Amino acid sequence: MLKASDYTIFFIVFSMLVPAATLAQENPLRQEVTVVAEGVPLKRVMSDIENQTGLSFAYRSRLLDEEEPVTLNFKYVPLEEVLEELFGERSLDFRVVERQIILNRQPGQGKDPAGDQSDREEAGQDPYTVNGYVKDGATGEVLIGASVAVRGSSSGAITNKYGFFSLTLNEPADSLSCSFVGYRPRSVALSGRDQYVVFGLEERSVEIREVVVYSDESVDEIRTKRGSEDRLRPEAVQQMPALFGEKDVIKSLAAIPGVKFFGDGSTIFYVRGGSRDQNLVTIDEAPIYNPTHLLGFFSTVVPDAVKDIQVYKGDFPANYGGRLSSLVDIRTKDGNMQQFGMNGSVGLLSSRLSLEGPIWKDHISYFVSGRRSYIYKPIHQVAEELKDLHFADLHLKLNYRINENNRVFFAHYSGRDNFEQGNTRARTSGINWQNSTTTLRWNHLFSDRLFSNTTLYGSRYDYYLNTNIQQGDYWYSHIDNFSLKTDFTWYLAPGNTLRFGARLAEHFFNPGNYYDDHEILPLPYVISTRRARESALYLSDQWILSDRLSLRMGLRLTGWSNVGEAVEYSFDENQLDSTHYNPGEVYHTYVRLDPRMSAVFKASERDVLTLSFSRTHQFEHLITNSISPFTTLEVWLPSAPQIRPQRADQLGLGYHRSFRVNGLEFKTEVYYKWMTNQIDYRDHARMLMNPFVEYELRFGSGRAYGWETMIKKKRGALTGWLSYTLSRSVYHIPEINGGEAYPSYSDRPHDVSLFLAWQFLPRVSISANFTYMTGAPFTSPTGFYLYDDYQVPVYDARNNDRLPDYHRLDVALRWQLNKRESRFRHNLTLSFYNLYGRKNPVAIHFNKMENSDGNLVVPYNYYSRPDLLPTQFYLYKMIPSLSYQFGF
Repeated sequence: MLKASDYTIFFIVFSMLVPAATLAQENPLRQEVTVVAEGVPLKRVMSDIENQTGLSFAYRSRLLDEEEPVTLNFKYVPLEEVLEELFGERSLDFRVVERQIILNRQPGQGKDPAGDQSDREEAGQDPYTVNGYVKDGATGEVLIGASVAVRGSSSGAITNKYGFFSLTLNEPADSLSCSFVGYRPRSVALSGRDQYVVFGLEERSVEIREVVVYSDESVDEIRTKRGSEDRLRPEAVQQMPALFGEKDVIKSLAAIPGVKFFGDGSTIFYVRGGSRDQNLVTIDEAPIYNPTHLLGFFSTVVPDAVKDIQVYKGDFPANYGGRLSSLVDIRTKDGNMQQFGMNGSVGLLSSRLSLEGPIWKDHISYFVSGRRSYIYKPIHQVAEELKDLHFADLHLKLNYRINENNRVFFAHYSGRDNFEQGNTRARTSGINWQNSTTTLRWNHLFSDRLFSNTTLYGSRYDYYLNTNIQQGDYWYSHIDNFSLKTDFTWYLAPGNTLRFGARLAEHFFNPGNYYDDHEILPLPYVISTRRARESALYLSDQWILSDRLSLRMGLRLTGWSNVGEAVEYSFDENQLDSTHYNPGEVYHTYVRLDPRMSAVFKASERDVLTLSFSRTHQFEHLITNSISPFTTLEVWLPSAPQIRPQRADQLGLGYHRSFRVNGLEFKTEVYYKWMTNQIDYRDHARMLMNPFVEYELRFGSGRAYGWETMIKKKRGALTGWLSYTLSRSVYHIPEINGGEAYPSYSDRPHDVSLFLAWQFLPRVSISANFTYMTGAPFTSPTGFYLYDDYQVPVYDARNNDRLPDYHRLDVALRWQLNKRESRFRHNLTLSFYNLYGRKNPVAIHFNKMENSDGNLVVPYNYYSRPDLLPTQFYLYKMIPSLSYQFGF
């Protein structure tokens, strides 16, 4: 217990120390030091000064002879006097920048004590490399895509997917600055020699956030700009109104021009005219084959687990392959290295909770996030035959920072859906599907210019169609892969970055078999499982040719081999042949080369042009002729003798302009895509339980082209964007539609998206999202005829009709309950999905007629009333929802 006298002494001491501390903070050179040395190496003297002052020296290695003996005798004198004595006679200037004492040669004094002067006069500044990481200063989470640049220079870099950067400089520079969206910029002093830097950025404490759907932006645009690429940060997902208040990572991609969703109640999406299986979704580098929950209503990724989302629609980097239309690269959080944190939400359909924190501070952290739905109970009250209906997700991640040169990550994801129904206890049927991925990554820094990432991962998708759960009768399909890959980034020179790597993978496919009490039901012909091995090499180089022009070129070489045990069927003039291959036997191989190239031209300070060409091949194919948005019954097959790899060549030209007013930006891009070996299906194709499924396939070409444009406002009380896409996508399959071209299922010429967010009070904001799309194409009958008491439709052309145009307005009101400075954050969100109750049809039926009472009924007597009326099916009108989110 302190006495009154203690408080007096404390006050006097504090009053004396505060001015002194303030003075020292204002001018570090005024603080007093004691340096007594006789014949001591200069390096030890400088180290003693660093220990007393908390400052550090920064200088080029050739500037000083660190072993030179020094004799000094100073006691309690200002630091400035010691430095003048120590460096004045050595013709060196000194100054303090960001807690560092910067040493430089005095003007007109060019002799280096430890170097060849003639060499330095000819070569100028010796090249030196600054490398390190950019992270969130509060959590230790690395920041992807942060900009690092030298002030007043065109030299710069951008952090990779692990927060690492490397920058080699040829000219003297005083400081290096770092910036990232939503964080305060920070600078560090440069020493003029090789230097390791870790930027810990502080988040901006502002109420009004910028819109966070953006293209790569930095001081050095020619180094970071890329055509057909967008990034979506988690804040954007949280801002958007959502169905039942359930924030959805995949559906949020609708904000990006060129990404088109099927419609209500579906996470199926198409990109630039491609089919649904031509989109690759990865979580921490491992693929997710079916990113849907609840028959497609929601996506699998828990929003709270996401750190960064990067979307490629073209100009694919050489280190990516295997899909034609897009790559959605999702990176999850690494976990807080400093302190424990928690956040979660409670909604109408589900709840979620995330925990993170350090296991060993600054070295090992964890992150775990889970979600579980509870929609079963309210539905069971009105549908007693429903036995179970739920979905669940789990994300787990461990992050171990071993040292400055080594870091290890372990990540796991699992997602599960289950639906069961039955009228009796003796017989229950249903469906079940589950995704799981496991990733182990090792980051290693070989030198200050050579960075590597080695990844070992596995991914699988299982689908069960249960006909009798009690007896163990079910139909089952499966796909998985096990992969090892390594990627290298070599920062050769300030204007030259080389990327190269390799991948080995093993794939397994079960296209679907029926099991009776867990034994395969015997059929006249075997539905063969398939195996494939994949190997790939890639090389990519980026040259900064000038302050206005950069060029990137790359190659990807892929080998795909089919491996036994397998049975392959071939069809030739109605002749069926089968060939059995032994386990481990390689019986067919494809080798494909994919060139990639792009250029960025900075026409002016605010105008940037991009040009790109990329070729991609796809070796895994989703085989389904269903256009329903509510099916997850998926069969995957590999490229094999009867199925050639799909190919796409895409050319893109883009223009980007930034304005000075309120963070206003405009970007537009045109593209043209040629596609070969595209897959479609013959009329009335049978896909399930069919050993000869290849016979149902038809192959041809496709083309897609379009114009995408967006204008967005990133700052101010009112933020948002307006985007418009004009596009077409057509197929030409010689054996379909009489050999005439027809629109693909993704052909929706007009697409408009408007998003606005208004922060009208310090803690209250409102957001609105309006979407308009041309109706999806489908095949409608042109007539009917009666056969054996059945009315049979007659089809004239493939995709000859369209659903009505789709449009919808969603609104959300968000109230931040806590005050700005509070550690505990919580908010309420009231949202209205489809505010004006638009009846957007998802299907049209031609099997009903009007009875004498004026009601639409399914006909039972075609002879009395053969006239059929088309009817449309829609899911919902306006849906209100309320959700609560919390975290600290």
